[in-house]
Amino acid sequence: MIDFSDAANRAKIDKIVVDTIRKYSTDTVYFKDKDSKFIWNSLGHIQQLGVRSQEEALGKTDFDFFPKDFAQSARETEITIMQTGYPLINMVEELILDDENVRYYLCSKYPLYDDDGKIIGTWGSSKDVTEQKMLEKELQRSYSKMEMLSRVDDLSGLYNRRYLYEELDKYAGLYDERQDNTTFSIIVLDLDDMQNFNDQYGQQNGDLLLRYIADILLTNTRKADTCFRTGGDEFAVVLPDTDKLAAVGVAKKIVQQISGNPYVTDNKRVSISASAGVAAFNKADPDISNFLSRAERKLNKSKREGKNQVSF
Repeated sequence: MIDFSDAANRAKIDKIVVDTIRKYSTDTVYFKDKDSKFIWNSLGHIQQLGVRSQEEALGKTDFDFFPKDFAQSARETEITIMQTGYPLINMVEELILDDENVRYYLCSKYPLYDDDGKIIGTWGSSKDVTEQKMLEKELQRSYSKMEMLSRVDDLSGLYNRRYLYEELDKYAGLYDERQDNTTFSIIVLDLDDMQNFNDQYGQQNGDLLLRYIADILLTNTRKADTCFRTGGDEFAVVLPDTDKLAAVGVAKKIVQQISGNPYVTDNKRVSISASAGVAAFNKADPDISNFLSRAERKLNKSKREGKNQVSF
């Protein structure tokens, strides 16, 4: 039994500690000289390198075992550590083995000193965190998917009213800071007599009609524009870098496409129409609620004055 408190046993204790780390550490441990050549490796690191013994790793570098980009990055990190004397703690290294296999390691690297306090190389340890990293990525994908679903209207596939307010806030801040006269506009659109359609043809056909309108909006707007179903038979389009006059042109095109192409349901051609209102963002009144209300008032004007038209 070794007396761990006896200084005379220090060499034995050090050997036990080193041998334990070499044989049993689940983290990889390694030491390198100034040229980043291996001078000591734990059993776990030997297994990671894919060799049978430490002798097969001695005098070799990461370039002998890993892809060039990975090895070059490790070498540059070690040069920085030797130049500055500062360790780098808890870095995540990505090891791309091929198109389908990627490993992730949480590693720390330190300067290696001789008895005189001079830096003669580096040493480090790493832990395979691939499973945790993959779980993080999967959780992030799930979160992103849920975030996207929370912004999308299930029936039409367009964005919903919640996301409309997010976009309006974003664009209001963006254009309010601009020094030029560029602005953005909004079109709000409402189908005419939608309740009569549902009463005559049923709710299911009414839902199909809403998807049809969504397709018309997407087909007649730019990639930069964003289309929304804001509730019931109500829709909106946000048009960046678009003044009121240009937005009116887009709105008229959409209204004409809807009225000029009868909708086919139950083998019948049904005439449908929509009314729209248009407003452009005004820096003098940047309040988003007021901006949206201006467009909705114009929509109501179109309804009052006969429907199937655009007011601005």
